[in-house]
Amino acid sequence: MTEIKIVQLIKDFNINELQPVNLVIGKEELLKKQLSDKLKAVKGDDIHILWGDETSLNELEEIFSSSSLFSDGNVVVLWDFEGFLKNLKKDSQKKFLDLLRKINSPDRLFLMSDKEKFPSKEPYKSIKEFAGIIVSPPLSPKGFLLSIKKKIENSGKKIDEKSLLYLSKKFKNDLFYAKQEIEKLLNYVADKDEITIDDIDAVVIPKVEESVFVFIDKFFNRDPDAVKIFINLLETTHHPFEIQSLILNQLNKILVFKTLLEEGKPLESIYNQLNIKSPAQKGTVRKLASMLTKDEIINMIKRLYQLEIDQKVYYRDIYDSSVDYIIEMVNG
Repeated sequence: MTEIKIVQLIKDFNINELQPVNLVIGKEELLKKQLSDKLKAVKGDDIHILWGDETSLNELEEIFSSSSLFSDGNVVVLWDFEGFLKNLKKDSQKKFLDLLRKINSPDRLFLMSDKEKFPSKEPYKSIKEFAGIIVSPPLSPKGFLLSIKKKIENSGKKIDEKSLLYLSKKFKNDLFYAKQEIEKLLNYVADKDEITIDDIDAVVIPKVEESVFVFIDKFFNRDPDAVKIFINLLETTHHPFEIQSLILNQLNKILVFKTLLEEGKPLESIYNQLNIKSPAQKGTVRKLASMLTKDEIINMIKRLYQLEIDQKVYYRDIYDSSVDYIIEMVNG
């Protein structure tokens, strides 16, 4: 299939020109979000926003097997396509591909992938035969610079080339992060005509490439810096559900480790059962199991499950509620 650049698609958006199934591939999250917003604006209540690690094949089948009398087709945006595939059993892959081939206009499915390059393995190989491919790569440094300049000038403000270059270097080519910081900057200079380096230094926070594994370590050690790192991760590279899943996975490992150790199982046998192989991983799990009581681990898991219920059932703000959970757990 012919690839469509997401920038051009957003600029000349027409849902009727898109394939029934579309794979959106690339790392530029802001543009993917803008595409999702365009779809919401067109489809309204007929759009389904789903998360891959929370969505089953049966759920997709139910959506596309039913349609309202007053509906002009169902549209599904499936974020974290890799998370969906990870939970898809091997014997269900053919069934999934069969479903995709049966989706016809006006129904549409958008599979949001974080892959930088198109994989040659299945099911991508088969999907490429019939789906539309929308690419969302990071902008080139020149394109990124022009995007920032355009946003500032469209707001009615001026900025010289030196200040513009200084500003762009703070964002490490991340449009999503740049958008948030530039909006703060524009509010700060609301009464001024031109943005200066002093204005930038006053309010813009440079993007810091934090490791999620650094956060996990500080979180379980109840280090207050974990909160700051967590917020930075949310503002730059990660979604709350992704980090919550990592925390839950680690908590479950620690609980099983602690339980089996109390039952007298040999250490190496426990590591093998948990598929923990590297010395660093072994040391981390053993250390955390010694730091936390069983009741503390169970309470952290219960609170995490309750958090996800609040987010996914009662629509509590995902970002605010996840930060509240981290603060509560770090403070003990």
